[in-house]
Amino acid sequence: MKKALTIVLGCILVATAFVGALRWKQNERLATIVDTHLLEPPSIKSVHPELARRINELNQRIDDDPKSIDSIGKLSRLYHANGYISHAWQTYRILIAIDSENPMWHHRLATIVSSYGQLEDALALYLKASDLDPTYLPTSIHIGDAYLKLNRINEAESVFDSIRKKEPANPFALFGLARASLARDDTARAKGLLESARRSNNRIGGDLLADIYEKLDETSKARALLHEVNWSSHVDIYDPWVDDIVSDCYDSFEVAMAGGKAGRAGDTSKAIRLLKKATTLDPLDQNALNHLAETYLADGDVANARATYERCTQVAPSFWEGWSGLISIEVNAGNHAQASTIIDQALIHCPNSYVINNYKGDSLITENRAKEAIPYFEN
Repeated sequence: MKKALTIVLGCILVATAFVGALRWKQNERLATIVDTHLLEPPSIKSVHPELARRINELNQRIDDDPKSIDSIGKLSRLYHANGYISHAWQTYRILIAIDSENPMWHHRLATIVSSYGQLEDALALYLKASDLDPTYLPTSIHIGDAYLKLNRINEAESVFDSIRKKEPANPFALFGLARASLARDDTARAKGLLESARRSNNRIGGDLLADIYEKLDETSKARALLHEVNWSSHVDIYDPWVDDIVSDCYDSFEVAMAGGKAGRAGDTSKAIRLLKKATTLDPLDQNALNHLAETYLADGDVANARATYERCTQVAPSFWEGWSGLISIEVNAGNHAQASTIIDQALIHCPNSYVINNYKGDSLITENRAKEAIPYFEN
């Protein structure tokens, strides 16, 4: 009995030692990959101090523990968000090598590769990401779009059809199928698909649909649509795996643009958060302040909208949009005396703004001073 127990215990010890050795070799392999392929940090002179600190800290953490996927992931995100594309590219490749079952690394690298026009390579990465997580819809849409650009129409249609089975009204799938139909010269089908896409999201496919109306001699529809549309047919899809990295960006313009995209996607709270960050990064960014105030208004937060417009007029007195927003708040609230005071202040700084002059003319008419109002409408 003792002999049998000794044999069993010996086997357990051997197995434990073997597993330990395998783990040690695996850890050594991961550390070697990181040590060999991680790029030296980029120059961080003249960058935002917090960005410089975070880049240094994360690189130091990786030096201390090359196997830390968490630190490498945060560094890749930081590089990607702030335009260090070659560093982000290399870091994602490392993550794919050491954390290959995470679809997000393949997806994020695919967006970078695609932006350089390397569609075949991007498609392979998107397909791998989709294999790892078939439920993440933005990857499927990117795959369909890549197939279209590569003129692989059948495969594109198959992808977009599979999306429609899950979400019949998905505007990006409908738009993709419309583009595939146009590639087949099936204008009638493309028209129906684009009309359906616009019923789901009226920012998508407007100018393309107007072209189709023109071809089908539906001129009045084309003109009406072009009068309504002031943006391109193509609208970037809402892609949280990529869009969310902007929270680590320190470029006020890029953050403000992302805030606008979030607002258009209907995520007002995210739009406000990003626009507030943009105005913190650059307190003199008049456009970001104006956009933030507009978003507050759209959300029904008049107090914060007013305060933000006031801040806008202080940092950029000649920026008429800030004054106009402030005036409109007072007019809509029925505070005509306060509105009149603001109009006079605005005219000092923006004497040539037709919007401010119109406000002045309207204000004078409200006071039954029509003759005095005429020159402001003629301005």
